[in-house]
Amino acid sequence: MLIDETWFALLCESAHRPGVMLNGAPLPAFPPETLQRNTTGKAGAQAIIEAFAFYTHCRAQFARMGRALSPAHSLLDFGCGWGRIARCFIREIPPANIFGIDVTPEFADFCKRAFRSHNFIATPALPPTPIPAERFDFIVAYSVFSHLSPDACHAWMAEFARILTPGGMVAVTTRGRDFFATCENLKGRATDSYSAALAEIFPDFDEARRRYDAGEFVHSNIPGVSGGGAMNASFYGESFISEAYASTAFSKQFELSAFVYEPSSVEQAMLFFRKR
Repeated sequence: MLIDETWFALLCESAHRPGVMLNGAPLPAFPPETLQRNTTGKAGAQAIIEAFAFYTHCRAQFARMGRALSPAHSLLDFGCGWGRIARCFIREIPPANIFGIDVTPEFADFCKRAFRSHNFIATPALPPTPIPAERFDFIVAYSVFSHLSPDACHAWMAEFARILTPGGMVAVTTRGRDFFATCENLKGRATDSYSAALAEIFPDFDEARRRYDAGEFVHSNIPGVSGGGAMNASFYGESFISEAYASTAFSKQFELSAFVYEPSSVEQAMLFFRKR
């Protein structure tokens, strides 16, 4: 198997040179740079850096949790976008076993072309999905649960429990506690409409922090922080899920195995669950 540095270099190379090969097959194509920047704020190799860091954490945590990634496993990328996260897992799991769903049909269609696979489908904002029960060993969701409303979050976690194999594992990300200060500091300094909305997501940031520290699910869906298109304010905004909340809110279906917040490598907090 390729070492991490070589695998990362291949992914970065594939961002600007189509046809880079792995195990005799070309790596998935990248979308136009404009689309990359509109969805991640970065493009090319820069767009891969944090995706690769998240993948690295997933690989390590899943192994610690007792199920290391392998070619026999199947993985679902929830909120797959243009496949930025899913492509990182191709080293361990073949494309035939990598799946993705997204509320934006254009993203699912792009991934079908880029991955040369029909494993990517558009899904409604809320479950159920047509996915059979106990279909996947792993589910990953980067920068999705950092936006879902409480109702949407719980609905999708219940769906994850249905479609995961026994002992299956989930990795999701959420806004970290430091993001309160990030938003608060944008007041009077915002350079675009989204930043201006972030500066106003809570009328009282200290109260929002108090609620977070008390173990509540903290969410805002004020105008300006929805994702646009299919990602409307009925289920989409800015969400902060604390370790205390995650450890109890889903405990009937999942065990919270790890809560990792290392913003120097991955901007958002990472939550790792095992299906009971």
